[in-house]
Amino acid sequence: MKQAVSKKDALAILQESADSIRQLISNQKYALCLTDCPAFDDVADTRIYGFSCQVQFAVSCGLLTNDEGEQMVTTLENDLEMIKQEAVDHSAQ
Repeated sequence: MKQAVSKKDALAILQESADSIRQLISNQKYALCLTDCPAFDDVADTRIYGFSCQVQFAVSCGLLTNDEGEQMVTTLENDLEMIKQEAVDHSAQ
């Protein structure tokens, strides 16, 4: 029996994935030496790449428009940049 995935379901799954990435990076922002350590960028880049693949799959299935997918990835990238900036600001204090 086939089960259809709705746009609402796809958005919820992708939002959960993005939230998980934000939480992971946020939890590590003071534990990792984000301002001096390239590991943060590697982790963030890897997670963003994986997320963008999930988004592209949803776009390919017609569950999201290309614009919606790009917006989700851009929002996540911007959020991770803000987390990194918070860590930079915190370490400067």
